[in-house]
Amino acid sequence: MSGIVHRSPFWPAARITFTAALTLFAVTIIIGILNGLDLYEPDHDTLITHVHAGTLGWITLATTGAALLMFSGPHNDTDRGRQQAQTLAWAITTAIVLYVLAFFAGDRIPGDRIQRPIFGTLLLIVVTWFAVWLFSSNAKNEESSVARLGLLLAWISLMIGAVLGVLLGVYTSQGEIPGLDDDTAAAVSEGHPPAMVIGFLILAAMAVIEWLFRNHTRWSADRLGAAQMWILFTAGLLANIGFLTQMEEELLGPANLLMIVGVIILLVRYRSDLLPAGWREAGTGAYVRLSSLFLVVYLILGTVLIVGVVSGNIDIDAMTESQEGLILGFDHTMFVGVMTNLLFGTIVLGAMGRRGLSILDRVVMWGVNLGIVGFVIGLLAVSPVMKRISTPVMGTALLIGIVGYILEMHGASTLETNVAG
Repeated sequence: MSGIVHRSPFWPAARITFTAALTLFAVTIIIGILNGLDLYEPDHDTLITHVHAGTLGWITLATTGAALLMFSGPHNDTDRGRQQAQTLAWAITTAIVLYVLAFFAGDRIPGDRIQRPIFGTLLLIVVTWFAVWLFSSNAKNEESSVARLGLLLAWISLMIGAVLGVLLGVYTSQGEIPGLDDDTAAAVSEGHPPAMVIGFLILAAMAVIEWLFRNHTRWSADRLGAAQMWILFTAGLLANIGFLTQMEEELLGPANLLMIVGVIILLVRYRSDLLPAGWREAGTGAYVRLSSLFLVVYLILGTVLIVGVVSGNIDIDAMTESQEGLILGFDHTMFVGVMTNLLFGTIVLGAMGRRGLSILDRVVMWGVNLGIVGFVIGLLAVSPVMKRISTPVMGTALLIGIVGYILEMHGASTLETNVAG
């Protein structure tokens, strides 16, 4: 990873999204700790708030911050450009907070949970607005990198997921989607989670990994890197089509194979950084390397899950406790092992430019990663004791990271970082 030389003009805008993302992440963690310790069994509305405060509030908002930094440069370093970035940051932050609150409100608001598709539509509009800004910014910059290509494709997947999320909200509220028969409506509603996990998250992770590894090579000159992104994008589309057309058995296998190929390309391209010798002076770059390793674990668990579904050994509507543990382990490996490591790395390395590990980084890194390993093992082994031990370790480390990084960000006005993509 090369040296860091200047601070992005969009840092104030990105800091808005990072601060809100970390704050919403705290909501997810507190609910998760209490649930993991079996001290509190959340109702459905609280549980779905836990999920969306994590996936949207933490992951999507923090990825938005990374995108603001990644797509900044001389072409939009103007008063108008900086103001537009801050307006976008506030818009997407507000839309996501309102959407998370809509999940928490549940039946507390009359109207058969109609607030979910309403605020989901608002978020879709803002996400589309942000997509227009991303493509416009990319078109004005002659040095479009592999990382930028990956994030553009990820954002397309996010918009697909957002549309399906709105339709799922309508289906949940009304028990139907106007104009669609019951089977088609159910298939559309089931397509939302894979669109986010398989389509958006893995592409967003790969894009940010590229960016933090300081690969600013134009994608037209790095054809293997560009192919990696298109392969993963195609995998997400196949998964979406599989669920929407009820052809999961036929299309999930090829989609999974493409994901494996895409990740193998990444590992081959960055093998020198990921080998043991590359870790000796990694510093905060260890966050990125850990994320890459968990990406492999995620693919292994995903392959086992998909093989089980395709072969008929796993019935999504009638899962055993161990099969539920497999799905939860699969999800948490992505949410915490891949994305949280990566987004903490984005904040300390990509946004604030700190290369060496502080005491805070060491506490957070060890606590989070030992905790998630123990938690996933506990889920897979159906071991309540393992989950009760690992949950507070992971949760406490995450909360320490949230408080520490918020304080550091808001005291980091003099730091210089090179974050243009």
